[in-house]
Amino acid sequence: MTKRTKKLWITAASSLAVLAALGSGTALTMHAANDVSSVSQTTAPTTATADSTKVSAKSVSGTKQNYTVKYQDKSGDQNATFQKKTLGTSQTANKEVDYVGKTDGAAVKLTNSTKAVSQGVMGHTYVHWNTGKWSITAVTNNADAAGNPQQFAKQINKQLQKATLPANAKSGSVTVYSGNEGDQANTVKWQSGKHLYTVNGEDAATTVKLAQNAD
Repeated sequence: MTKRTKKLWITAASSLAVLAALGSGTALTMHAANDVSSVSQTTAPTTATADSTKVSAKSVSGTKQNYTVKYQDKSGDQNATFQKKTLGTSQTANKEVDYVGKTDGAAVKLTNSTKAVSQGVMGHTYVHWNTGKWSITAVTNNADAAGNPQQFAKQINKQLQKATLPANAKSGSVTVYSGNEGDQANTVKWQSGKHLYTVNGEDAATTVKLAQNAD
């Protein structure tokens, strides 16, 4: 190898090393820019108030494509979560919504002439109805002496008519329980393109309000 050839090899190797370093730095910068660190970088609301209970965002984690916002009330008794997931296709996201179509059951009349059906299954009463792109299911534990399935369903329907659920939803579902669910069983899900949004909470009204307050 001549001195000239050797010099060219060294120069080329040095240039590649510089490019590699620059590329690595660019990737790190892009990754950092994609991270979320505040609620304002998400579609989630900062707060939500329902039945005199206010929950506020306490932590945000993830990326713009997949993030989680956690909420808590002042006393720490109420907890909720707002989550966004980006899936492979819109069809996959749609399947995760758990939309429930028309079902059989005893006819129930809710507020503003909304028609629903009621079914009793394994110690619970399910009142179900559909409105636009959304399916709604209100669940009451029959062991709860204070529980009134129709009244609870009317309360949820009234709340839903006071404020809209996310307008960008292609399909959505609401499943709420009359009792306070410590495991955040109350759920609102909706699909927009390849994105799946999920709100989970211990309290039905608060969970619905978080979804209603979403951008």
